[in-house]
Amino acid sequence: MSSLLSLKHPEYLHIHSGDTLYYGADQEWFPLSWQRRAGCGPTTATHLVLYNLGKHKGEPAAAAQDQAVALMQQLWTHVTPTLMGVHLVSQFTKGLSSALTEQHINGEVVGFSLPKAKEARPPFPEVLNFIKESLSLDQPVAFLNLHHGDVMNLDSWHWVTIVALDADSGLIHVYDGGKKWAIDLALWYKTTPRAGGFASIRG
Repeated sequence: MSSLLSLKHPEYLHIHSGDTLYYGADQEWFPLSWQRRAGCGPTTATHLVLYNLGKHKGEPAAAAQDQAVALMQQLWTHVTPTLMGVHLVSQFTKGLSSALTEQHINGEVVGFSLPKAKEARPPFPEVLNFIKESLSLDQPVAFLNLHHGDVMNLDSWHWVTIVALDADSGLIHVYDGGKKWAIDLALWYKTTPRAGGFASIRG
């Protein structure tokens, strides 16, 4: 039996521009330079909102790039980066909670934080369980990684969107920058020297 757990409708996050298909939005679409540099948090929040709007409509809520950018701009006003970006799970969850009200989405935003000190972190199975519970409820997961550790295909100080999990291998499948790929979450957990965390919508 496959251990892969994934969103039921990842196409709700797919965005079209001409003949190009993007796997989620790209922070590079923001119009301002500062937004493009610091916009991973609002972009990831956009993914969580987009997916829930899609579930409500039964089809993608922003299939075109201009529609996605308009929603990204709205999310920026809630999940607003500081000079350090959106570097706290609590900062993300507070802003996203505010955005849900504006978007008329029912649900509670929940977070799961990992401290910098390795000995103080929740055990890895608890990390997996948070992701499993979210995906089982057909909810994408926002992942904050302040340092990629030994995982070379993950940017530091960055948010990405988890759309699937292979619990046996510890691999997560993510959307970021309009692309999709797999990341070794178990390796990240073991080797990152900084804090990180996750957030999702429940309900």
